[in-house]
Amino acid sequence: MNDLIFLDTETTGLDDNLHEVWEIAWTVNDDIAVESRILVHSLKTADPKALEMNHYIEMHTGGARSLGPMTDLEVRKVIEGNTLVCANPPFDRGFLKKRWGYEPWHYRSIDLESMALGILGHERPKGLKDISTELLELGYNIREPDHTARGDVMTLRDCYIALRDIMKGTWKRS
Repeated sequence: MNDLIFLDTETTGLDDNLHEVWEIAWTVNDDIAVESRILVHSLKTADPKALEMNHYIEMHTGGARSLGPMTDLEVRKVIEGNTLVCANPPFDRGFLKKRWGYEPWHYRSIDLESMALGILGHERPKGLKDISTELLELGYNIREPDHTARGDVMTLRDCYIALRDIMKGTWKRS
């Protein structure tokens, strides 16, 4: 059986043909520890609005420092053959496939927004912020997403666990 990799990326824009991943974060299964890495990237075609939204400028006032190309190998090794759990898998997968030229993860992924659609009875998909707010209102201890890869992975994992508990009928108010 493969692991669940809760994953989020932050990018220099929304177009994977023009923009790049600059930050990636993940955690494995229900592990509390979240790993985060800055990837080698360029700001040449960056969208200033995207950089403002994902806190790039305030987080990297002196410029982002990557650990180098070995970071990509490290991340690929973690996700190789495993199932990605994302708030919007096509977005993250698209950027990473463009970056690496292949998809090292399991061919199926878990889309938290689609999962919430069925479990919470939404008519249309909601984003991570709305899902986390709804679960918080239901009594779950959910972090508010902050549009950083690390913060959003923690929220993603919290929401997934809450939705899984609701689905299994093991929901306990916090």
